[in-house]
Amino acid sequence: MREDVAQFENMVEFDSQQGVITFCGRRAILVNSNAMGVLRHELIQTLGRDIAKVILTRYGFSCGQEDAETLEDEFRPKGLSEFVMVGPRLHMIAGIAQVKPEKLEISPETGKYSMSGTWKGSYEAEQHLRLYGPDEESVCWTLAGYASGYSSVVFNTSMVCVEHKCEGRGDDCCAWSLMPADECGPEWGEIHKYFKPLNIHAHINLLEQKVKERTQALEASEQRYRELLKNLPDIAFNLDTNGQLTELNSSGRARLGISISDIPNVVLSDLLAPFEHRKINNFIRQLSRERKTNRLDVTFIDGNKEEFPAQLLIKPIVVKDVLVGYQGVAVDMAAQKARERRLSEYASRLEHREEQIYDLISDALYVTDHEGCFILVNATMARRMETTEEEVIGRNFSEFVPASAADRINQELRLCLSGERTEPFELTLPGREGQVRIVEVSNEPLIENGKVIGVVGVARDITIRRELERRLAQSSRLAALGEFASGIAHEINNPIGLISGYAEEILDLMQDLPVAAAGLPELEMFRRGLNTIQEQAYRCKYITGNLLSFARQQKVLLQPTYMDQLVRESVEFFIEGKQAKGIDVLVETEAESMMVDTDPNLYGQVMLNLLKNACDAMNGEGRIWVRLYRERETIILEVDDEGPGLAPDIANQIFDPFFTTKGPGAGSGLGLSICYGIVGELQGNISYVARPGGGARFRVSTPFVPSDENRFQNG
Repeated sequence: MREDVAQFENMVEFDSQQGVITFCGRRAILVNSNAMGVLRHELIQTLGRDIAKVILTRYGFSCGQEDAETLEDEFRPKGLSEFVMVGPRLHMIAGIAQVKPEKLEISPETGKYSMSGTWKGSYEAEQHLRLYGPDEESVCWTLAGYASGYSSVVFNTSMVCVEHKCEGRGDDCCAWSLMPADECGPEWGEIHKYFKPLNIHAHINLLEQKVKERTQALEASEQRYRELLKNLPDIAFNLDTNGQLTELNSSGRARLGISISDIPNVVLSDLLAPFEHRKINNFIRQLSRERKTNRLDVTFIDGNKEEFPAQLLIKPIVVKDVLVGYQGVAVDMAAQKARERRLSEYASRLEHREEQIYDLISDALYVTDHEGCFILVNATMARRMETTEEEVIGRNFSEFVPASAADRINQELRLCLSGERTEPFELTLPGREGQVRIVEVSNEPLIENGKVIGVVGVARDITIRRELERRLAQSSRLAALGEFASGIAHEINNPIGLISGYAEEILDLMQDLPVAAAGLPELEMFRRGLNTIQEQAYRCKYITGNLLSFARQQKVLLQPTYMDQLVRESVEFFIEGKQAKGIDVLVETEAESMMVDTDPNLYGQVMLNLLKNACDAMNGEGRIWVRLYRERETIILEVDDEGPGLAPDIANQIFDPFFTTKGPGAGSGLGLSICYGIVGELQGNISYVARPGGGARFRVSTPFVPSDENRFQNG
């Protein structure tokens, strides 16, 4: 047995008669690791993960401090190296974990201390895995706290243990580093809170406040439910376990002719036609057995003693596995039954036209009668009108599209019904999230026995086609202008360079003039003129540089990039510039980092250009919103401002070269054109829409191409 192990064991005394264990003269206890797991579970469930982590970390920290102070007197280490290694040995003897120190650096002269190593078989990771399974973060909180507290006493300075790998999150071992707190950098800002004293009373008060707020929210929710039940147009009711009414909303009382005082004396079967009594009683018994929501078609008797069809939807109410009643709603099906009969009649008349309908079924298909009301629509048509095929029957276009579009459609329907030939026409309809959809509508008369009885039509969404045509036209126009701009820029650069060079040379010669001559007003005017020539020459070079950037095909260098980090860095770079004074930039990104393959330089150039345009539009004062989020397989970047926005008649011209809304000399009109070209090279699209509430919104969409994470980590 090694000497240090024997020495440790001699420090532990067991007195089974007195029920006492002492370590170095101080009382100790043996604790089952499962019991520590139960404590962890209770803390997390009761106080939340963060507070539980603080408590367990501080517990470990205190244990480490206490052991170090005790062992310093009892073990009497020969130096700091021996003293600090006592802690890992004590961990292993106590069954905490197998500790393997890998690196130890001690420099008392400079006050620099560090240590690293691994834990294997951590009891804390074992218990966390047993209770919760693999975690996303390190879970050896007491171990890290112990190492921090123990080393802080050994080195007489605040030390922090950071766990980089952890068996509790699926790693093969727990890897840790120990360092002075003032050298932790950003990591200390995240973990220092776990070493501060915890005000449990304040947290309990906070939890009580949350419970109170939740109770108030539940009471408000119950009130809203009762208001909804009261104002529901359908018949809504509550039943006891015997099927007797306990509550009936106002619509139900009015339809069925029942007063509030009569409700306790009414059984649900009393409200139905006599031939439905056995069916409803069997249905209630089935609900009591299966205890799940179910539907049933029945016939009610209203207050005028007339029958009407309805569909019952009843839900059993179960509290602590005990059935206490039922909630239900009865929906009047008379109108739907009528539509179903009408649909069946028209379907039988249209059977011989199945081939014609089949040819059009891939688009939105509809059939109207002589009055312009729908008698048949396919699933695509119903989906675009955000309803069902059954709900559309008997209604017309004016109930589903804006009035101007409905007028145009009805005009074409009348022409078609009169026998006149009609041509396809286009409509612009509102879409989701403020977008517009372009729809091409074609109509043909529906003829039976030589007589026009209705119209067969198809509505084809051509939004994407029109957008592609617009992009193709824009790209062709930009390509032609690019060649022209490149030639102009090269031709202008040479004479501008000579002008700038000679002006600079003359200014240099004027530096050698005698002192007496240097103060002449004529020479000063001459010097100002030369400076103006140089400034304007540089401005011309800037313009020609933009022309060349516009004409040049951008070289895309894809590399793994965290998009949220790129966006925030671009915003920070913009804010640091002088032009951003008076501007508040608000950034929103998704919680999960998105690493994709893109060109960060080109993407950042587009961002800075959009931020600059937004700043110019607000005259350097206002707010800019930057949002980055993922939409299916696309990354969306939106830049909003509080400026005046753009008039609808010029919104389609903003990406054209040399088009600008700025005053003379304030812009070249190439910024957005360059952005358009860059986004195109990134296989994306840039567009403008008016911002709800005023201002402009530029939207950049690029493909979401996940990066090879291993390649990124290997540099």
